[in-house]
Amino acid sequence: MDFKTYQYKAEKTIQKYVDHNEIDSIIPFLGIVGETGSVITELKKKIRDGDGYNNYGSQLEEELGDVLWYISTIATQNNLTLEEIAQRNLEKISDRFSDKDLSQFKIYDEGYPKKEQFPREFEINFQEFKDEDGKKKLKIMMADGRQLGDSLTDNAHDEDGYRYHDIFHFGYVAFIGWSPVVRTFLENKRKSEPIIDEVEDGARAQITEELITLYIYSHAQNHQLFKYSNRVDTDVLKAIQKLVSKIEVKDCPTSQWEMAIINSYKVFDELKRNKGGRVLVSIKNRKLIYIGKN
Repeated sequence: MDFKTYQYKAEKTIQKYVDHNEIDSIIPFLGIVGETGSVITELKKKIRDGDGYNNYGSQLEEELGDVLWYISTIATQNNLTLEEIAQRNLEKISDRFSDKDLSQFKIYDEGYPKKEQFPREFEINFQEFKDEDGKKKLKIMMADGRQLGDSLTDNAHDEDGYRYHDIFHFGYVAFIGWSPVVRTFLENKRKSEPIIDEVEDGARAQITEELITLYIYSHAQNHQLFKYSNRVDTDVLKAIQKLVSKIEVKDCPTSQWEMAIINSYKVFDELKRNKGGRVLVSIKNRKLIYIGKN
């Protein structure tokens, strides 16, 4: 039986319990809570009785059926279809959890003149030094000796290594093929298309990227900077998608963002521990690799 047929037949069994439609619409929500408890009760019995509970499968099937009926009823009462709900759910979990072919990931400057594209592979060097006042600073150098951006401090009362945060921007380059901030560093903004230069490579897009980076960092501080995790909370990834909903990376899968974040934080940890070092940024191989110190 397909979802459409089930929902149609289930609708015929919806009961009216009171005169007020508002209350009738609340009852299925209460029902689904109760039936969820029944499902959990079946698990309790299975754990408690083990193989002695030989009716587990059929009872679980019945309880799950009741849950499905309440889901169908809630959908019907709110002009939703089970078919669309199921389809959108599959799209969401596929975006989040399906294995991705890295070669199929979109690079956002393809089709632009070569001088307006990110180098498909390049090396950067994070170098710590002390200024005249003895304050720790960091500069990022290209292999040709060119400095990228200004020298940085942590911009914080307590030293926390945030001066290395530009590695996250380079992670976006490696795994997403996108970073208005790095594009400014490299002076390869897409000026051949003025609207792209203004909207996608301009100040607002750069602020958005910095906001995403700071938001992730604030979250990561409560998760040991992802040292022991290969996952990013789904709510964090959803927030990122909302932040980029008006710019070109709005179609970037959450799994791709997760890959960029986790790998960037691994390199971030190496840079902090070693007080700098060389990093390979590879769009063509979708990699961000800590090479080591000079």
